[in-house]
Amino acid sequence: MREVKREKEPPKAKKRPSRLVRLLAFVLTIALVVGAIYLVVNRDRLNFDALKRWFTYSVLAQGDAGGGEPFAYQGGAKLSLANCDGDLLVVSQTGVRLYSPNGTAYIQDTFAMTDPVCQVSGDAAVVYDAGGSALRVYRDRQRVFDLGRADATILSARLSAGGQLCVVSRANGYKGVISVYDEDLHQLMDLQLSSSYVLDAVTSPDGRSLLAVTAGQDEYLFSCTLARYAFSDLKEDPEDPVPSHTWSIGNRLPLDLAWDGDGLRVLSEYAALSAGDTLEERGVRDWSDRYLNRYSLLGDDSFAVLTGKYRSGSQTTLEIIDARGQVRASADFSQPILDLSAAGKYVGVLTARELNIYTRDLSLYATVENTQDATRLVMLPDGSAYLASQSAAWLCLG
Repeated sequence: MREVKREKEPPKAKKRPSRLVRLLAFVLTIALVVGAIYLVVNRDRLNFDALKRWFTYSVLAQGDAGGGEPFAYQGGAKLSLANCDGDLLVVSQTGVRLYSPNGTAYIQDTFAMTDPVCQVSGDAAVVYDAGGSALRVYRDRQRVFDLGRADATILSARLSAGGQLCVVSRANGYKGVISVYDEDLHQLMDLQLSSSYVLDAVTSPDGRSLLAVTAGQDEYLFSCTLARYAFSDLKEDPEDPVPSHTWSIGNRLPLDLAWDGDGLRVLSEYAALSAGDTLEERGVRDWSDRYLNRYSLLGDDSFAVLTGKYRSGSQTTLEIIDARGQVRASADFSQPILDLSAAGKYVGVLTARELNIYTRDLSLYATVENTQDATRLVMLPDGSAYLASQSAAWLCLG
């Protein structure tokens, strides 16, 4: 049978979109481009944290303080509160507790401490008894490390931004021993110093260097020095090694320090000091004519410092000091400040009447008037905050 070939039908011409549709598409494209440019240019002015908080905490019941319902927590003497990756860390002489924003107790670790101290880095926290032997590390809402040395006398302990742990302790024959642990909390080395007393220590954010804070005498005067050691050099000579860089800060005794990607920040009782990674001094902000009332180094690359003309009183000044020792912003207060806390780009100031949350240029971001007798404050990087009274705490969304 002969196959009959059919002629192919000519393709139908594609129908072009109407002029109206093309016009709408063009307008939409222009709007998207203009919107993107606006977001880039005004990224510092815009604040998306409110939307982030809504998604993060939408499951919480709304309480009177504009956040979660208050939940009871177990505190004790010499109480410290801290933010641990969004959870509330409670440390006292009776042990460690960790609560979620809705009050769920993830950790209830009971043990005795005389002078409890805590320090948080991301989702990890180290808690130790200063002058005692107890030291524990918590991560991912569980205890992951116990020093377990009854003969140790711990002077300080600190977690780095990279998760490494440094423990400074006393030892016979030395003025200080720095025990260094890696991110998995396996011991790397003991650095033994006999030339000067060790006060504090921390590893660099990249985990390649160690910073030691030491105290000694300079022509019969008290003097503090920060010394940086490369781990490659320490492995060859861990006993009294020679530092690669040093920074003498004189009689300014460090109360706290922070080492991040932008360098080193050191706070003493009468000055805020900053230096680069190789310990070259960048700047100093001095307030020797005033008293330090409260402070926080948890803000982005800055110090939040509250000083007053008297040790106690209602006349105080809050300064935000940048990483080069320059005052970025300041504000005067005429009422007693119960607590001060900084996190990310936010600074919280708690008084008996209200909680005021500021951005890092001290522009008012939010005010919470009903603080329910709160006396403690812990800011979070997203602009929310934990408020706490003597027996209850709650998350305030601002």
